[in-house]
Amino acid sequence: MIMREIEFREASDLEECQRLWEKFSPHETIYDEWDWRYTFYKYHNYRLRFIVGVLTDQEIGVLPLQYESKEGFWEFFGGPSMEGNSVWVESGYEKYVKDFYQAAGEPVWLDYLVGKDELTRSLPTDDGGYSLNLSEFSNAEDFIERHLQGRLRKHTRAAYKDILARKPQIIYNRWEDLEKLFYLNKQIFGVESSFYDEHEEDVYRDIIKLPYKWLLFSLNFNGETIAISLGMMHKKCFYFLAVGYERGEIKQLNQFLSLQNIDEAKKIGAEKIDFGYHDCGWKKRWGLEQTEYHQYACWDGLTPDKFYSMVEK
Repeated sequence: MIMREIEFREASDLEECQRLWEKFSPHETIYDEWDWRYTFYKYHNYRLRFIVGVLTDQEIGVLPLQYESKEGFWEFFGGPSMEGNSVWVESGYEKYVKDFYQAAGEPVWLDYLVGKDELTRSLPTDDGGYSLNLSEFSNAEDFIERHLQGRLRKHTRAAYKDILARKPQIIYNRWEDLEKLFYLNKQIFGVESSFYDEHEEDVYRDIIKLPYKWLLFSLNFNGETIAISLGMMHKKCFYFLAVGYERGEIKQLNQFLSLQNIDEAKKIGAEKIDFGYHDCGWKKRWGLEQTEYHQYACWDGLTPDKFYSMVEK
């Protein structure tokens, strides 16, 4: 039996890249959708480099990259906010995934990789993604009682009921509050806030126009808006995207917003809530389901072969 070697070509034209994306994307999560990633890409207009694997004139997969000009490396199309990345290959061709990584050359930084194949699962782990199966709970209070344990349950229950006793007014989809969310998010997270990144606020002003089920809710206490949350639903999964809140007399607003999102997601028929990557100091404690992500990096003479030898050790 003759083993044919895979060949690679590269695409940089936007329309051709979109064709390849639509052909190979599994369309399972919001990060698999072209319009989502394109919205994060378009303000930067980085160089595109979609690496296409070809066997006997048949396209079998694609590795979709863009060149991050400030940092000077190739990364996944859409940039650092994208999760659930992978080399997309047709079923039965997983053994060629390593060839795609090697074809990327250097400098390259690929993170939040889902271990769909044995090789990717062997790569160093990255910070994971966190989610909750909503079918197990009727509402936020049920989640507290059935899912949390011991002192955590006691303290969470007390904080949640304290805020409810203040009778917050919940205002839905008052879209001018998005600007205040940006401001409050930067106040809370400081330089770690993604809204300090160039064009990030423009991106969010645009993504809320995409045809998905959006939810912006604001919490008013005594007529003043002091907490705002943004999320959306895609294929029965609710994505908890961004929050902002004031630090002050009312404590545990961040916790309350997470719990309120459980309630809101249930109301609109979501079966799962995606709380995003990074533990943020609470997701593991809450016992959320963790998706293991992996990382592939190659530059400054760290060749793919050297990288793999490090991984194997």
